[in-house]
Amino acid sequence: MELKIKKTDFLNLLRWSQGVVERRGTMPILSNLLLEAVSSGLRLSATDLEIALVVEGAAEVKQPGKAVVNARSLFEIVKEAPEEMIRLGKKGDHGIEIVSGKSHFKVVGMNPEEFPTLPSVTPKNQTANETTLDPADLEEMIEKAFYAASSDETRYTLNGLYFISSSDGKKDLLRVVATDGHRLAYSEKETKWNLPKGIIIPRKGVAEIRSLITNGEGDLKVASDERAIQFHRGKTTLTVRLVEGEFPNYEQVIPKKSDKIISVDRGALTGALRRASIMTSEQVRGVKLSFSSNRLEASASHPDLGEASEEVTIDYKGAHFQVGFNPKYFLDVFGVLEDEKVILELKDEVSPCVIRSEFDRGFLALVMPMRV
Repeated sequence: MELKIKKTDFLNLLRWSQGVVERRGTMPILSNLLLEAVSSGLRLSATDLEIALVVEGAAEVKQPGKAVVNARSLFEIVKEAPEEMIRLGKKGDHGIEIVSGKSHFKVVGMNPEEFPTLPSVTPKNQTANETTLDPADLEEMIEKAFYAASSDETRYTLNGLYFISSSDGKKDLLRVVATDGHRLAYSEKETKWNLPKGIIIPRKGVAEIRSLITNGEGDLKVASDERAIQFHRGKTTLTVRLVEGEFPNYEQVIPKKSDKIISVDRGALTGALRRASIMTSEQVRGVKLSFSSNRLEASASHPDLGEASEEVTIDYKGAHFQVGFNPKYFLDVFGVLEDEKVILELKDEVSPCVIRSEFDRGFLALVMPMRV
């Protein structure tokens, strides 16, 4: 293997891989990259066995070949290279030699034949689905649901986003759902991607999809089968193994009817919740929301910290009631919305609060109450 490549081009390729490779895994080869000098340029592959990334860039290839080297070391070497042009060649049985100006590195490698087989989908399979998605729409749906996904890896069916096709009777929709048991969020938009059944994409895979949307260029194509989902954009292909198992029946926790409907300024309530939460702790996180005609009071108290309360003007004409919530859950919701006003739907002191966008009819968030 022998090639020449621009430093900026090499760094762009390497940046794609840094989030995929395993840092402290039990298999050393998973912290490495597979480098392949091919006729079209330099191809990099990275995997942690659940996610696979293949990205290709321009390079002047003099001799095709393969090498497997540590991802982090290679990234640091290329980042600190003194010249724009980098020469890369094979050194010894499995190592590589990197030269940039007067800087010279010999990097120990591993046998390319031992690099794991990358997960893939089978587009020709009858269960496969291929389509082109709008990157902006997909990014927005992910952004409006991702914060509600569980970070507890033992609850593997909640440790990701649930993608499911639906219809409102007039058009086909894609819904992205997340929940951690204490809160829930979903966002849906019109799409032609028809999923025969819902699929769960793990958190790490979703993070790489977001990176592909943010940093990639060109059409975003997607294909899936019963085992994996694959995104292709430009010269980058990302494949993610799906989470096995059933996503919970999230719709049954969404109240069918709420008789207390409140319209409130998002910025005003955000500020009130932030200030009230100063008087909470890790052990006592609750903020009490007291609703009365055109008035909301957010309050919190802690025996070791003190008390806080603030009034917010709201649009509400019903009877007085109060309920406690974790303020962070509301702040996370408000952080992904741009509406000046948000709609809160409540039933009683023990039922969840449904939060809706004033303009985005495809968005819904739900927060469970707590004792305060």
